[in-house]
Amino acid sequence: MGLSIDIVTAFPGMFTGFLGESLMARAMSQGVLTVRVHDLRDYSDDPVHRSLDDTPFGGGGGMILKAEPIARAVEAIGPQATCIIPTAQGPLFNQRVADDLAALPHLIFVCGHYTGMDERVFTHLRPWRLSLGNYVLSGGELPAMVMTEAIARRLPGFLGNDDSARGDSFVRAQGGLGSPQYTRPAEWRGLKVPDILVSGHHAQVAAWRDQTAEEMTRRYRPDLPLSAAASPADRSGSGKTGQRNVYDHDRDHDVGGEG
Repeated sequence: MGLSIDIVTAFPGMFTGFLGESLMARAMSQGVLTVRVHDLRDYSDDPVHRSLDDTPFGGGGGMILKAEPIARAVEAIGPQATCIIPTAQGPLFNQRVADDLAALPHLIFVCGHYTGMDERVFTHLRPWRLSLGNYVLSGGELPAMVMTEAIARRLPGFLGNDDSARGDSFVRAQGGLGSPQYTRPAEWRGLKVPDILVSGHHAQVAAWRDQTAEEMTRRYRPDLPLSAAASPADRSGSGKTGQRNVYDHDRDHDVGGEG
């Protein structure tokens, strides 16, 4: 049975196109993974208005998502699943985290919205906190889509040809970026494809790709580490799903102050 992902959101319509097109739709139809979207309002403790938020204690602008609907949703969908909440309070999501999560059987993404959510959600559910970057979005829906896509790409069968991902940026054995890519025509507006790529010498092509990938990394992303000795398993964290959840701040810090 493939990976199961549940997404809890107050705006389920945002996921229609994401799940209904391209590789994600094909992978779901072929049973590579299952993705279900749940309307958070179905778990509201307000049966009349189905409200989810309220004003913050202590004053201030904006509205805060209440804890009870979120807890109800997660507990009803999968209390044993790995719960993930996209938030600026978490470490950056990257390829290694995607590989770790792809090795798990069941994930639940909870999408925040408005000003934020009641901090007691984190205390009670002890989720993984993960961030896409140092910027602000209006909700957790877009981060949940990005993370779901990155995780799904690591599942066997998602791409159709699993070999096609071996040279991807961050997935290559040596780390870093992937090599430059070209397709027909061999000459376009006076720009020619490198001769080596049309030579038919597969070993030389592979060596060229390794060399140019390293050059691209050093030129455009010098912050990325390169390791000729690293293997995908070494970098992916595969087989480490039993490790302590370093993405859960509440396990290491007293709640009430950000660690």
